[in-house]
Amino acid sequence: MKKLLLATSIMLSVASYAQKDELKTLKKIYSKSNVSDKDLETYKATLASLENLATEEGDKVYTKFYKNMYPTLVLASKGTNATLQDQMNVYQPDFITNYGKTIDETIEYETKTGKKVYKDELIQEKTDFKNQLNNIASTAYGNNKFKEAASLFYAKYLFDPKNEGQALENASIAAVQSQDYKLAEKMYEELKKSDYLNNATKYLAVSKVSGEVDTYTSKADRDRMVKIGSHEKPSEEKVSKQKPEIYKTLALIYVQNGKLVEAKKALAEARELSPNDEDIKKEEARLYFNDAYELLKDDQKLVDEINANLSNKAKYDELMAKRKNNFSTAMPSFEKAYSLNPSDQNTKSLLKMTYEILGMKEKADSIK
Repeated sequence: MKKLLLATSIMLSVASYAQKDELKTLKKIYSKSNVSDKDLETYKATLASLENLATEEGDKVYTKFYKNMYPTLVLASKGTNATLQDQMNVYQPDFITNYGKTIDETIEYETKTGKKVYKDELIQEKTDFKNQLNNIASTAYGNNKFKEAASLFYAKYLFDPKNEGQALENASIAAVQSQDYKLAEKMYEELKKSDYLNNATKYLAVSKVSGEVDTYTSKADRDRMVKIGSHEKPSEEKVSKQKPEIYKTLALIYVQNGKLVEAKKALAEARELSPNDEDIKKEEARLYFNDAYELLKDDQKLVDEINANLSNKAKYDELMAKRKNNFSTAMPSFEKAYSLNPSDQNTKSLLKMTYEILGMKEKADSIK
């Protein structure tokens, strides 16, 4: 490839569009194998001039294409010295989104006008770009560079959100692996709202070589693998089937970020979707138990203070009232935890103690 790692060189013939000299200059620089700093300066200045001159729709379409390709030339100018971080600096969300839109708009324009100039090349460019981006993201993930992998998978999703929902799921998983829980929260919240999670279908087939189930984003791709004989047992699965697990993971991320209200809501949503999932129930119960336990964390200190004031009735009564209030406040969360996981011994013990301290003998006796 002549251009950076993530862009195939598209040799654009633009003589019949916009200002011939400016576009010829841009084309010449863009098609170079080695881009110098002087080339970058010329490209940028020419582009600025062309933006003021382009008036026809076609001129504007191709001018926009060259404009959005400028960051790729900057990366190309680094040659083999370009690092993963250099690529990360270029392939930011705004660039990826604009790049994808530019390709789609160019293809759409040529389809509309019937002027098939770059359409085939751009369609291939889109496929190649996604494949190369996926390869780099997968390599980063394999090298435990999880945060970089998350950003690259997310970039692939932004490039083609209609067809690359799986990349958003991969980005979410990698973000959790990176232990950057702010990033993970962003990824999982977007995944939760995505059309991919709510409406997409996964196309599955079993590899005859590995025996593992491989996933395809389109029926055509899956059927092609079955037809050539490398896979068998084709099946389909709604991505929405993953919702309970994704909601549970999002809840755990919220806990890491100190967002307990959001965590409870996410777990409740997960349980509603999968009411018989014991793991979800236990996670939700643990959250409510910890919530209640936090309210009683200083109880031993309070008990010691009560015992130190046995002869001071006013102080004793004040401290006893404070203790009862603490347990009264904690009781609803203990009860919720018990309703979700009645076999947990810690929950049973503390709920029983709560009832006893609050003088609720019948309820205390009901906890076995």
